[in-house]
Amino acid sequence: RISQSVVCDYITTLTRPNAIPSGTIFELVGYWQSYLHFAKYDEELRQRIFVASQSVLKKVSTFFIEFYQRQLGYRPQFLLENHQSFKKQLSQLNSTTWIGIHVRRSDFIPIHYSSDDAYLFDAIKYYTERYPYAHFIVASDDKSYCKKLFRNRSNIFLTPQTFSVGDDLVILSLCQHSIITGGTFGWWTGYLAGGEVIHDKIYPSGCSRREYYYPPWFLIDGNVRAHKNTEYIL
Repeated sequence: RISQSVVCDYITTLTRPNAIPSGTIFELVGYWQSYLHFAKYDEELRQRIFVASQSVLKKVSTFFIEFYQRQLGYRPQFLLENHQSFKKQLSQLNSTTWIGIHVRRSDFIPIHYSSDDAYLFDAIKYYTERYPYAHFIVASDDKSYCKKLFRNRSNIFLTPQTFSVGDDLVILSLCQHSIITGGTFGWWTGYLAGGEVIHDKIYPSGCSRREYYYPPWFLIDGNVRAHKNTEYIL
């Protein structure tokens, strides 16, 4: 048995032929969150590996159907063949551009890794100005806080209390663009959704090179926040 612990550094030796000897159990420990490990498998990950079950797609589709019926006065008919076809149907509805927001707070507040409200509102402003029909879906481990924070925003909606963590991941991955805070969950919501992704640099990923944040992702000019303990360098 071989064990390798990694946070987000790219281990180049694993890309070499026969890097893991035949018959060896290779144990992955840690987060393995450098995008470089699977950059060439982007489409396969999004199209074939990350696949929501029919029951989850049906549950998530109800959220969208009720939104369109309540807010826009019509009831769309979705064909729930698979995850990606549903995502395509949502993107073809010209009346909305969906942006997913993940807000992680509960365990990050005591260690000062949580993003502040200004970052979230700056990112929301960016998308609102860029997309006239921008609507936002918020998933968070602190729904009561987010409900209060966004109470005056008519185009921001929280995922239902009945949604599981998996349901939250699926609905955010169906969005066209993303706003993410620190942590693994938010990282994957942005990666799986594709499109534009705004991230906050307050989270100390532990990377000293550009190996954690996917290159197309970006910070908002003038609002770069770096935690005092991080070694991450832009």
